[in-house]
Amino acid sequence: MGLRLVDDDLDVSLDLPLEASVREALCIQMQRCANSGTEPAFELRLVESLTALIDVDLKPPTPSQISYAISIAKALNIALPSEALRHKGSMFEFLSRYAPIFKERMHRT
Repeated sequence: MGLRLVDDDLDVSLDLPLEASVREALCIQMQRCANSGTEPAFELRLVESLTALIDVDLKPPTPSQISYAISIAKALNIALPSEALRHKGSMFEFLSRYAPIFKERMHRT
């Protein structure tokens, strides 16, 4: 038997096949957290680990990417897709498409 990761809001789950020894250690870790009040430290490490596993195109864009994209959108009078503000992959597509046009326009002025 494994571990089930569930998101009730999205109604999705992922079954993670764990070796018995890992599952037992995780169970002890969770009991330790519940009994000692150290949940925040464990939860933080777990969140950091899960975040590191997300595909790079699904991670949020950097503040400098967002700033550059906003400048491009304003200068070219185009809409900045909300997806580009949420995901690096979409931001990359936006910048790949419009940055050359923006640079050319800036070079002409």
